[in-house]
Amino acid sequence: MSRHIRIPLLVDITLVDDHRTIAEDDGDPRLDRNYERRGPLLNRVLAGRLMHVFAIKGIHFPTMRARDDAERRANQAALSERLRHAATPTPELIEAIEPLAAYVKGSAPETVVGPALQSLIGRLFNPDFTSSPRLWQAATRFDGAARSQNPLRWVWSTLTGTLNADRHLLAESVGNDPVAVHGIGIAIHNIVKSLARMRESYADPVRRSTLDDTAAAMACLVAPDSVLRQAKSVGEIPGASLKPGSLVVYQLGVAAERAFDPKVAFQERSWSFCPASGFVFQLLSLIWVQASDRPHVPPEDIRPEPDNAAEQPVPEGGP
Repeated sequence: MSRHIRIPLLVDITLVDDHRTIAEDDGDPRLDRNYERRGPLLNRVLAGRLMHVFAIKGIHFPTMRARDDAERRANQAALSERLRHAATPTPELIEAIEPLAAYVKGSAPETVVGPALQSLIGRLFNPDFTSSPRLWQAATRFDGAARSQNPLRWVWSTLTGTLNADRHLLAESVGNDPVAVHGIGIAIHNIVKSLARMRESYADPVRRSTLDDTAAAMACLVAPDSVLRQAKSVGEIPGASLKPGSLVVYQLGVAAERAFDPKVAFQERSWSFCPASGFVFQLLSLIWVQASDRPHVPPEDIRPEPDNAAEQPVPEGGP
């Protein structure tokens, strides 16, 4: 289903919440990222803010870079390969997820989740990374400011300098790597929500006794609420007529809930495929195993293998 909001000179946005339509639209090369200040007023403001928020020292996050950006494609292919076995059970990983499994079981408070998960993800990029209350608070504020649709909050976070301060603190902890900052500051919150769902499932005696680790991971997986594309030229897509600067919002959270398919949540068939898909899914599976004291059966790698390494799909940033 698509819904088009257009007010001349003010706004031109299309909302899409059907996974089939999202897949069809996302294959259109006229829709891309690397947002520019084009189109109606609110479109220009939103595009400019995104490019400002998701950049470190002039280097944009992968989620802000174009589909034909060769450097982005190569970097994300390498990251996908590096994360392929990152959730393989090892004594170190089992120890790291103990507080997360305890939270799922209901024997640890919610406050342990963010820092424990942030430490786990941060060490994928910096072996010496350790979370702290200050780092987790920075991640929470940064994510809230980035997702906010309130222009007054945008202005306030800019005037007070909190956005820049939080982004700088996160970046400094992972060597100013934009991908790592996205992981410990933005994408991490989808995993936190997934674990909250898993805690609810564990509290239900029926689900606790019937769900294996793969089913639990599928049932609890939370996709990003939305991802954005900008029209680069005139064209027609299902539900909308595009002009340069038109914005299309894929309501991925709604689409993934309806499809009940991790491939939708991770945009696996898209050029913006999430490189952390296998890692996140296996991590959730392993946490369920540790919480329920069941034997671990490694889930099938849910990522499609590209026919050509040069055409390796690259990520939106992942849930």
